[in-house]
Amino acid sequence: MSYERNLTFNLRLRGLSEAEIAEALAEVRAHADAAGTPAAAEFGPADEYARQFPKQKRKTRGSAIAKAGLLLAIAYLLFAVLLMVVFRVDIRDFVGPVTLLPAVAVILVSLLAGFLTDYIRPVRDSRAAR
Repeated sequence: MSYERNLTFNLRLRGLSEAEIAEALAEVRAHADAAGTPAAAEFGPADEYARQFPKQKRKTRGSAIAKAGLLLAIAYLLFAVLLMVVFRVDIRDFVGPVTLLPAVAVILVSLLAGFLTDYIRPVRDSRAAR
């Protein structure tokens, strides 16, 4: 894992905007290039350096994906209950004996997708973000 990717991920978790993250990365790169040493040697571990930035209430794209998955799982469970109560249709005939397994799978996949989205997605250039 590169220092910049780890720093980007930690700054996203702290709620910084993409423009602020790009600016912080540009400063880290410039300072590390000027000093001629790796960024980790200059600034310390990325997660500790990210703690210096104020935490904000901005939500990341990954958290939106995770919330969407949770809502889909809740909708599935409500649909299953509605089918059983109103229409007397047992959803286990369609999904097998484990009724909750599809909902759990949707939640787990959305959490993984949300994490990977925040972790892998590159930061836009600060000049392009303005």
